[in-house]
Amino acid sequence: MKHALIISIIACGALTLTSCGGSDSIADQISSAELALASENVSATRELCSHILENKAKSGIEAKQMAQLSILYMQLNERSDSPEDVEYAVQCYRDAFSINADSAQAYYQSLPYDQDKYAMTLSTIVHTLDNPQEIPTDHDCDPNVDDTTDIEMDQTITDAN
Repeated sequence: MKHALIISIIACGALTLTSCGGSDSIADQISSAELALASENVSATRELCSHILENKAKSGIEAKQMAQLSILYMQLNERSDSPEDVEYAVQCYRDAFSINADSAQAYYQSLPYDQDKYAMTLSTIVHTLDNPQEIPTDHDCDPNVDDTTDIEMDQTITDAN
């Protein structure tokens, strides 16, 4: 409990310094968000990440930092199951690649094993959103296809043998 309080104070301090024109760098803010998340302080993490995104235009954010934010948002989603977190993660992922694709790719490829799942999931989500495909008419989930007759025929053939 004591650690959560300390992390909350650090996170609030980072937000206060930045909002008052302090010189907190984006890297420091991301570190504060990571510390808040490590102590399971979801609201402080979300506030810090939102603050960084709100000020990204004037702060000159780098591709690696956008990639870090995308992973933070995926971790937030895991803890809170908020669809908005995934939307922000997708936005950060796309921004990271638009700022510098090589830097973004290098960051995602260098993630530790326990965070790799977030990058893989995020990559799949973005790929699916960017490349939607229609479900073929002969797909198992097509509601217009009655495949119960095929099952009955298979059963009849099996029973006859």
